[in-house]
Amino acid sequence: MKTNFLYVGAAVVFAVLVIVYSTATSNLSEEIASISGDKKVEIVSEELVVRFPVNLEFKRPEVLNQVRFTPVKFSHFDHQDVNCAKCHHTWDGKSQIKSCAAAGCHDNLKQKAAPHSYFKAFHTLQSDISCRGCHVKMNKEGKTDLATAPCANNACHPKRERAHN
Repeated sequence: MKTNFLYVGAAVVFAVLVIVYSTATSNLSEEIASISGDKKVEIVSEELVVRFPVNLEFKRPEVLNQVRFTPVKFSHFDHQDVNCAKCHHTWDGKSQIKSCAAAGCHDNLKQKAAPHSYFKAFHTLQSDISCRGCHVKMNKEGKTDLATAPCANNACHPKRERAHN
C-alpha cells in the first residue's frame, strides 16, 4: 500500500513540474512575441547565452545591393519551432553565430549558381536548410501556404510601395 502511495505521489510531483515548465516556456514565447523592431532577445542557460533580433531585415552584402527585389524581412519568433542549428548549420552551439556571407561559409557573392554561394544559401529548392527549400517542402506537406514563387511580389520579397508625388 505504501509503495502505491509513493508512486502516486511521484506522479503528482512530476505532473506539477511539467505544468510549471510548460507555463514558463509559454511565457517566454509571449515575451519574445511582444518585442518588435530591432530589439534583441537574450536566452541564457547554464551552457549557452544566445542573443538574437526578433525581427530583422536581411542586409545584403554591398556587392549584391543592385537587385530588383525588396530585402527579406525575417522573424525569429515565427521560426521558434525550428532548431537554430538547422539554418545556422555550421554553428557549434557555443560560439557566436557568424553571418552567412562570412569567409568559408556562403562567401561567393557574385556567382549565384556556385554550390556555396550566398544566393544558394537562401534559394536552393532541394535543400531543407535553405529558406526557399524548407518552405517548398512545408507547402508540399500542407503545413503552410507561403508563396515562394514567383520571386517578385511574394511573401519573401513583397511588392515595393512607391511614393506618389
